[in-house]
Amino acid sequence: MKGFEALGLAAGDLWEDSWLLVGTGLVGGLASLLLLPFPFVLAAHYGVAEKITGDRAVSVRLWLQCGREHARFFYRWMLMMVAISIICYGNLYFYWRYDAAWAQILGWVVIGLWLVWLLPQPLVLAIYFWQSDRRVRVALRNGVLLALSDPLSLLILWGSTLLLAIPLGYTSELLLFLLPPWMVLLSTRIVWLHLKNRVGSTTR
Repeated sequence: MKGFEALGLAAGDLWEDSWLLVGTGLVGGLASLLLLPFPFVLAAHYGVAEKITGDRAVSVRLWLQCGREHARFFYRWMLMMVAISIICYGNLYFYWRYDAAWAQILGWVVIGLWLVWLLPQPLVLAIYFWQSDRRVRVALRNGVLLALSDPLSLLILWGSTLLLAIPLGYTSELLLFLLPPWMVLLSTRIVWLHLKNRVGSTTR
């Protein structure tokens, strides 16, 4: 039950470093709309989360440093995501121009494939930090394989985020900027637990 264990660890991480994670979540979310590109903010969030798993002290300076060091990978990942989303949208637009039943079915198939593609992406970004080969396609392969091997953790990741979105959105739309840091922490802990157990099993 790594998903539930990761859930507890991520909640503990959020509690211990709440001032930084909440602050960078809110400021980073607003900055991604105004100043800092979204890939930079994601790189900073994931970089700090990886440091937290190693019991490193974190700071705003470290957050900015992680953003600078890893932004290149996240820009490439974002371009890939945009390209695939455009392709899916084009196919969806083409099929749903027709009223035929087969066209409607194929349109929903496209939506399903896009969702299947989207769901493991938080793990793809998290696993990148533990790779010696930092290419996007390698992270994509490893993240998807991890998601397939542990679908329960993936369900907990997205389910907890959606459940958290309800009270945050109800309180203030601004608090929704806290959802990316939460997803980052939880996906990083899921990856960390899998890699930790794998190392432990090979040393026995």
